[in-house]
Amino acid sequence: MSQAHKVIILNKPLKIFDFTIIQLVLMFFSLIIAFAIASQVPKDWKWNGLPGSALVFIVIVCIMLALVKMSEVKPWAWWKNLLLYRLKAVPVVYMPKPEPAPIYPDPNIIEVKKREDANYVDAS
Repeated sequence: MSQAHKVIILNKPLKIFDFTIIQLVLMFFSLIIAFAIASQVPKDWKWNGLPGSALVFIVIVCIMLALVKMSEVKPWAWWKNLLLYRLKAVPVVYMPKPEPAPIYPDPNIIEVKKREDANYVDAS
């Protein structure tokens, strides 16, 4: 009878509830930030009977959840570069130092003279 062994894939990150450790830490900080911002909303603000602070908390947590899950689609460096280039915070055009173009064809190349094919016989 065959046995099935669990395989641990080492090049995949450890995931808890489909989140990596870094993503869980980011979600924890987003919960703290959302709670701090929601606690500043006046108590008399309501939307269809829902307190404004609860609505602000839910919106901020949903936005942060989407942003944290976006880190799986592209790496963080890609998102950082996207933001910096869109805000024009870094130079967009790279101007290299001018260099003289190489001479083509290279004058140092000496080609061997080719003989004509004398084996061809004209049948006329």
